[in-house]
Amino acid sequence: MPLPVTRTVFMKPGFLCLPTLPTRLCTVIASGVAVTVYDRRQCRGGVGHYTHPLRTGGNSTPDFAAPALVGLIRMFTRAGSDPRHLETHLYGGADNPAAPGFNGARGLRNLATGFEILDKLGVRVAGSDVGGRFARKLVFYTGTGESMLAKLDEPDAQDWYPEPAAQAAWEGRA
Repeated sequence: MPLPVTRTVFMKPGFLCLPTLPTRLCTVIASGVAVTVYDRRQCRGGVGHYTHPLRTGGNSTPDFAAPALVGLIRMFTRAGSDPRHLETHLYGGADNPAAPGFNGARGLRNLATGFEILDKLGVRVAGSDVGGRFARKLVFYTGTGESMLAKLDEPDAQDWYPEPAAQAAWEGRA
């Protein structure tokens, strides 16, 4: 039987997270891509959320696909995982011309880069919910590898970063 969720973490784009205890990881994805990774042997999961396909200069950070995915898989292998036992799911990669700051086909480029990198790393992609024009709100349970997903036509500020009171209510502390 899986351990109960110990906390909820709201992840911003450009971050990686591999908790040591079962955690509910939440993020909102638009043209970026969130990649969930789960090791069935260790019953442990994590998420990486990147927003750009390729680094064009500057620092190598998880805002970009390669540092995010290589970094996340490296976190798993350093924790004792074998890449052959990892399964991933990709979410996001929306391209909505009506969205503020639309950057023609960035979502598709993010997806293509993510799939290519995971293939080169030898990590299996078990599923995806990608493309289209809708943003997505993702909730990933790191202790079970289960995900919940909602598509958002027009995400508002509360979808992106909950107020502290809303986060406390979500976690059952209010």
